[in-house]
Amino acid sequence: MTTSVYFDLDGTLVSYALPFAAWFDQSVPAETTAEMTAAFSDALDAALDAYAADPYERAFEAVCEEYDLLGRPEMLAAAFVRTEVTSARVAPEVRNLLDILSRRHDIGVLTNGNETVQRRKLQVLGLDKWVDELVVSSEVGARKPEAEMFETAKERLPADTFVLIGDDYEADIVPGREHGFETVYVGPDDRPDATVAAEDTETLATLLLALLD
Repeated sequence: MTTSVYFDLDGTLVSYALPFAAWFDQSVPAETTAEMTAAFSDALDAALDAYAADPYERAFEAVCEEYDLLGRPEMLAAAFVRTEVTSARVAPEVRNLLDILSRRHDIGVLTNGNETVQRRKLQVLGLDKWVDELVVSSEVGARKPEAEMFETAKERLPADTFVLIGDDYEADIVPGREHGFETVYVGPDDRPDATVAAEDTETLATLLLALLD
């Protein structure tokens, strides 16, 4: 029996030392407001939903125009991505879990977002040595919870059994089960109907390592 194990990226495999608002604040050479940050977040979501080639730049173009911000959108976007990537963290327990799992199973990452940025996180964090396949919404042309994301993941790493570990119950766990994945929910919500659940990925890794190592 072969098994392919997929992880969601942001909030599951990777946590962040700084919140989204700080990424934006550190990227803009002006005083920011909550309204401005929200406008940027909405513009970025819209650009990602449209699978724009340069979603961060498109979002900064919209915010610069609306708030008369100085700065070239491409430079602001580069600063934002740099802050996002450098604030990413992976717990030692999670690294150990990946190391053990990768000896026995194929490992994939199934994530919404921009392929260039998500791949850069894997490389900077040194996770690419364990990850066999990266399935990203911008490359697939669909976003979780859409079916194409899950079916593409299964095609990329064929196996007898598929497992998905994610922190978004509606975008990861529910559609994952619908498309034939065994699912593991990591998050603070009480989900008694989840196949397996843990408060966070670090806790999950600690529990699994005791069984696997």
